[in-house]
Amino acid sequence: EEAYHLVKVLRKKEKEKILIIDGKGKEYEAQIEKIKHKGKKVEAIVYILKITREEKPFTPQITILMPLLKGEKKDFLLEKIIELGADEIMPYISKFTETKIKENLLNRFQKKAISSLKQSGRLWLPLIHYPQPLDLLLNQIPKSDSIFFWGSEKGKYICIKEVLNKKHYKKIVLISGPEGGFDKQEEELLKKYFIPIKLSPYILRAETACIALITIFSYHIFELKNLQKNKNMVH
Repeated sequence: EEAYHLVKVLRKKEKEKILIIDGKGKEYEAQIEKIKHKGKKVEAIVYILKITREEKPFTPQITILMPLLKGEKKDFLLEKIIELGADEIMPYISKFTETKIKENLLNRFQKKAISSLKQSGRLWLPLIHYPQPLDLLLNQIPKSDSIFFWGSEKGKYICIKEVLNKKHYKKIVLISGPEGGFDKQEEELLKKYFIPIKLSPYILRAETACIALITIFSYHIFELKNLQKNKNMVH
C-alpha cells in the first residue's frame, strides 16, 4: 500500500530521494532503487542513505482510554488524538456504547494511525489495543508511576502543572466519557482510579471532550520538556 501510494499518488520515479520513517523514533533519507509492477500491485525497493531526524519518546507517556463513537466519528477521533501526541490508545466498551465492533477494526485503526503519523510529522507509532470492556482495560494499566485523569462534567478545575510537577510520572492515563455518558457503576469504578477534572463550563460532545483532554495534557508535557531542556542548557 505504501509503495502504491508512493508511485501512483505521489508519482515518484526510480532514483528519486524520499523521506521514510520507521515508527520507532527515526526518519531517514532514502533513494528509490527499483519499482516493480505486478498487476494492480506495486513494489518499491529503496535504500536508506542517512538518518535525517531522531526523536526520543516523550515522558511522561500519554495513555488514553478512547470512547468508541458511532460511524466515522471513531476514525476522526483516533486521527486527532494521534496528531495531538497519544502514545497508547485503549478503545473501551461501556454500557452505553452503541457502535458495532467489526473484525477489521484494529487493522483499520492501524492504517489510520500510520496516515496520521506521516501527516503530523511524529516519529513514534502509538500502540493501539483492541477494544475491551472498561473494567478489563483498567486492570491492564500499571498503577505505579502512573497518574489518572478523568475529563468529567462533575470534576473540578485544577492546576495541572502543579500536579505534574510534584512527582515524575512515567505515564499519564486519560479518559473521557462515551456518547450517552457513563452509568452509575462505571462512575463508581472510575472514582477509584481517576482524578475528575472539569474541561469546560459547557457540555461537550464526546469527541470534543476527548480532544480537549489530550490537548491540555500534551501542551503541559511539551512545556515541561522545554523547561527541563532550557534548565539543562543553562547548567
